[in-house]
Amino acid sequence: MQPAPQNPDEFESLKKFLALKRHEEPPPGYFDRLPGEVRARIAHAQANPEPWWRRWMEAWDLSPQMATGYAAMACVLVLGGFWLTSQPGPQRGQQLVTTPPPLTTTNQADLVNPSNTSPTGLFNTPSLQVQPAEFKK
Repeated sequence: MQPAPQNPDEFESLKKFLALKRHEEPPPGYFDRLPGEVRARIAHAQANPEPWWRRWMEAWDLSPQMATGYAAMACVLVLGGFWLTSQPGPQRGQQLVTTPPPLTTTNQADLVNPSNTSPTGLFNTPSLQVQPAEFKK
């Protein structure tokens, strides 16, 4: 594949600009003042250092695309954290346990089993005998 032939008039304005730059000279005394200005800028930078966060950000040397990606990820994480904390979930910490109100029956004998046997059907073995607990010192 061959490149398309270039138009000679396409770079005419650039040629004129470079011809003007060739004859350009700095103002009088520029090179006499240049070393002093450079030293003054260095002294100013040493006397007034940049804030730590600016040096830290410059150390990352991020492209705009990377910085935008990191900022978007940080926003997603912050918004996700807010969303998770606003969702109702299992309660943590101590919970108050209440006992049910006492039964108001007239026959208390129905509530207490005075026998020493297990209730029928508890472990599917109605013949299982329950022994009283003993406290040993």
